[in-house]
Amino acid sequence: IYRGRTSCLREDRALAILCATPARECAMIDLKVQYFQDSPPAGRPYREEHFIRRHVQMELPVKQTALVLVDLWDNHFIESWLERADRITREAVVPVLERARQTGLTIVHAPSPPVAEQFDQLKQHAPSLPVAESDWPPAPFRRRQGAYASFRGPRAPPPGIPPIDALGMSPHIDVQYGEHVVATGDQLHELLRANGLLHLVYVGFATNWCILNRDYGMRAMAQRGYNMILLRDATMGVEFPDTLAAEMATEMAIREVEQQLGFSATKDYFLAACAGHLGCVG
Repeated sequence: IYRGRTSCLREDRALAILCATPARECAMIDLKVQYFQDSPPAGRPYREEHFIRRHVQMELPVKQTALVLVDLWDNHFIESWLERADRITREAVVPVLERARQTGLTIVHAPSPPVAEQFDQLKQHAPSLPVAESDWPPAPFRRRQGAYASFRGPRAPPPGIPPIDALGMSPHIDVQYGEHVVATGDQLHELLRANGLLHLVYVGFATNWCILNRDYGMRAMAQRGYNMILLRDATMGVEFPDTLAAEMATEMAIREVEQQLGFSATKDYFLAACAGHLGCVG
């Protein structure tokens, strides 16, 4: 919250946003977020069985906050996962997206490079520059070619992973005029810098794969210094046979976010916070 006018040089749009006018003129969303700290309640010993999740109210300036929608697809080779993803998209992601639009948050679609290329909005971003390859490990080893083929990763050996045919955006998600589409973490970072955005609210899939690991995902963007919030019931991971019933793979990814990367919140808390944001204006 900015208290009093700031005297600073407005060298670009990002600085102009950060050099804000007094707090009561700046619309906020007051969001209850959750985090995990390896510390016990007061008076308890520092033992793992006593560590707890905690909550805090976080005021997010609307003009500095973006909703980032990750890999919301219309197809996947894991049929059971696609069924759950479709339900969560309809029941959680779509209401969050609609409310974020009404509130005035910046909307960023990050649907993977091949899907992003289907949208004209991607042309607003410069393509990523080629990166010079390191000479170590040797290129054939990195690519697991020739004599190194036996070291290919766990998805390569027989029977292998089937391709995803005709991949596109979820039919429940429309990209509207004025919204952004990015294909890479560099494009997301440049967009955020140009618009003075500091706080990223994530929804989408899959929690333990792309939400965490994409170059526009939560690990990479946390390393860049952004404030990270995951809406934990507007996402879902890919499970194992023995974690499916309790969705523990999803839960462990959420715990990593809460302990290492930032915070989580629920869909309902987010919707309520957006609905009440006008109370801090004027």
